[in-house]
Amino acid sequence: MKNNTIKRLTAVTVIIGIVNLIIAALFVLRLPDTVPTHFDASFVCNGTGSRWLGIMLPIVVLAIFPLGLLITSKSKNIEKNIKPLTIILLFIEVMLIAVSWFILIVMDSGAQLGDKIEGSFTLFVPLMIGFIFIITGNYLPTVRQNKNLGIKLPWTLKNERCWDVTHRFAGKVWVAAGLLTLAGTAVLWLTGTGSDTASIILIFVPTTFAIVIPTVYAYLHRND
Repeated sequence: MKNNTIKRLTAVTVIIGIVNLIIAALFVLRLPDTVPTHFDASFVCNGTGSRWLGIMLPIVVLAIFPLGLLITSKSKNIEKNIKPLTIILLFIEVMLIAVSWFILIVMDSGAQLGDKIEGSFTLFVPLMIGFIFIITGNYLPTVRQNKNLGIKLPWTLKNERCWDVTHRFAGKVWVAAGLLTLAGTAVLWLTGTGSDTASIILIFVPTTFAIVIPTVYAYLHRND
């Protein structure tokens, strides 16, 4: 990806971040001074705080793309990794925008301490995780050896061949984990059985699957 393209993408993401921050600030201005800011696993409000906490994540969104590029600018194989890095950073920015507005909407719920917010909010996190696994898994096989992006294990960092085969394999595993998570989310939503316990299991099982299997695979191929 050419430098001019990166510069344009950076400018576009910063502009999107600024617009998102302005809209979020205007939204916050219409909220009461004190809003619900913390909930337990059952979405029962157990904490309140300033409405201005709602713009913290939009501020992060503003910086995530240029900061991510800056941090990895001196990384090994950065020229080869710039495309997957850019795609992943763009995806993270989109996800953070979605999460920030989810938080703002919850802040606007009017919930008081002890109030439970009704709705399928427990499925929001596994839904996001499913998409993260699928998008990242698609680009893992293209990531070349470095210390900032990818599956950084002692064996993959020491052995470039181990890095390559592990990331090709892990890409398939992560996509499968993402599809499994989305399928489970859809089933729970359609059947109306999206309990807190089911949501936690739906997060824990595919995530464990996506971490443990590539790690074992890398160990087995450490001497390739």
